[in-house]
Amino acid sequence: MEGNSALKDVQLVNYLMNEEQALVIHRFLHAMEEPYKEVFSLRTFGELSFEAIGHLFGKSDGWARVTYYRAKKKITAYMEAKQNEGY
Repeated sequence: MEGNSALKDVQLVNYLMNEEQALVIHRFLHAMEEPYKEVFSLRTFGELSFEAIGHLFGKSDGWARVTYYRAKKKITAYMEAKQNEGY
């Protein structure tokens, strides 16, 4: 199961490195509900620690970690669906 998670991490990084796919992710992020959108952005683009993100929201670092991974899962599922549609 952990190997599958690592593979999804690499896949997400590859999506972000491709300019066209990154734009699709940014559009999806723009429409994503809070707090997923902000937590994902702070972690990925702001490079903040889970501890710092949790502190910003008045929550624990565990909450920030879970929220980030849920957001990442939503983005990965969206991108996989786009690929299955022939994107």
